[in-house]
Amino acid sequence: MSTPASGHAKCSKCEKPAYVRVPYAKLNLCREHFVEYFENRVLKSIEHYKMLKGVRRLLVAASGGKDSLSLAHLLAKHRERLGVELYVFHIDLGMGAYSEASRAAVGELCKRHELKCIVLGLRELLGYGLPELVKLSKRPACSLCGMLKRYFVNLVSVELGADAAALGHHMDDILVFALKNFLTQGGAGFLKLSPVARGVPGVMATRLKPLYEAYESDIYHYAVAEGVRFVEIECPFKYADPIKRAVREMLDKLEGEIPGFKVSLARRLARGAPAEEGEVRPCKYCGMASSSGVCAFCRLTSSCLLYTSD
Repeated sequence: MSTPASGHAKCSKCEKPAYVRVPYAKLNLCREHFVEYFENRVLKSIEHYKMLKGVRRLLVAASGGKDSLSLAHLLAKHRERLGVELYVFHIDLGMGAYSEASRAAVGELCKRHELKCIVLGLRELLGYGLPELVKLSKRPACSLCGMLKRYFVNLVSVELGADAAALGHHMDDILVFALKNFLTQGGAGFLKLSPVARGVPGVMATRLKPLYEAYESDIYHYAVAEGVRFVEIECPFKYADPIKRAVREMLDKLEGEIPGFKVSLARRLARGAPAEEGEVRPCKYCGMASSSGVCAFCRLTSSCLLYTSD
């Protein structure tokens, strides 16, 4: 978990003024050497978990935030070394200034790296943006948003013929999800704890988490150092979950006292997490993945969109 370096600290590699302090590695690093260090960690993680085995066409899901755009930037810089053809996918959720800024940030990164970019607008697809769908469905905004993103990332991956989709989930969020799930006995979603979730050809894309062992603070400092412009506007639907906040504070305290604790915990989770879904069946309406024969997206559209009055 990196922190800004003290004013007089020198880089451990070259004696230039330090940009950040990396406690778990016992290093002070200038911008150049921090970028090199961070990228090497992510690339080694990709190699360690064999994420790109058999992957030639890779879709990167980009929301416009620091995590997904930093991931897209890093993969674009090293695409020749990785041997992948990159596509970026963004879904515009129709949330006014927030969505406009997100779309612009994704477009800027794609232009910078000459990446093929696919953008879908929720309003153009369904006639409604996320705010209206929350009211129609009476579902919590975060739950609905997550379902829509998962559905369209999967749909675009399958239609594109991508071998896998890369997601910007980082270590801090994965650990918070795991511990909250344990404390509340959620009992579901354990596939989210795996660095690689294998898909079903033609139905469900393989999902990768290249930032599985990346601290959120490291991602932020990397984005700033590399000049990756990302959205800093807060999501209009952001919910301050008290359990997540408490779990995050506990993990940060443990990391402060035992540098590297989070990485060790993430690796233990990876060893125990399943790499494949249970039974997956094509949705009888759209053909995408479902557990019951009708996917969550089609249940949403049938209950909220088909029967609404003009």
